Amino acid sequence: MTRPTVFRRAAIVLASAAAFGMLSSGPASAAPVADFAKGAAELQALATEVSPAATAAVDALLGASMFIPKDVLEVGLTTPQDFMYPSPTLGCGVADKPATVTLASAQGGPNLFPQISANQLRFQAIPAYVAIPQSSELSVAWINLTTFQGGIVKLDDKLPILGTPLLSKIVDTGKGTVLATMFGTVGYADAITCTVVPTVGTFTV
Repeated sequence: MTRPTVFRRAAIVLASAAAFGMLSSGPASAAPVADFAKGAAELQALATEVSPAATAAVDALLGASMFIPKDVLEVGLTTPQDFMYPSPTLGCGVADKPATVTLASAQGGPNLFPQISANQLRFQAIPAYVAIPQSSELSVAWINLTTFQGGIVKLDDKLPILGTPLLSKIVDTGKGTVLATMFGTVGYADAITCTVVPTVGTFTV
C-alpha cells in the first residue's frame, strides 16, 4: 500500500470518527456503538501503518471517547417509513375538489431530531390540504407482531407557543415489527373538517 493511499484511507476513517463525535451516524443505523468500535479498530490499524506519532495521536483520540455518555453514543439518524399508500381524505381538497390525500409515515429511533428513543416510533401525518390545522382527532391503532403489545393513540402533539396540532405522536412500541393503521379527522378554519380514510403500514423498530 502506498503512503498517499494510506493517508487517504486514514483521512476517510478519521472524518467518519469526527462525524460520529458530532452526534451523527449512517442513515437508519440500528447499532451505532458497534459501528464506532469497528471504525476505531480500523483507525488504529491505519495509524500503525502511518507512523508511531499517528498511533499515539489516535490512541489519545480514542481514549477521550470514554468520556462521551453512553446515551450520546446511542444517538443515530433514521428516515421515516411510509405507510403502504396515501390515505384518501374527504371533505377538503385542492382547487375546489371534494377530496385530497394525507401522507402518513412512522420514524423509528434512536434519532437525534426529532428526538426519538430506541424502541419507539413517531407516527406523523402530512395532509395535502394547504392550511394550518386547528384541531385533530387523528389516531393510530398499532400492534407489535413480535411482542403482541398494542394500543390506540391520538396524534396530539402540538407546536410550542402556537399550540396548533403537529399531527404526530411518539409511541413506545418496543422492538419488533409493528403493524399500524392511521385514521380520523383534522379540523381547519371556517368549520372545514377533513376525514382521513384509514391507511395501513408495517414498520421495523
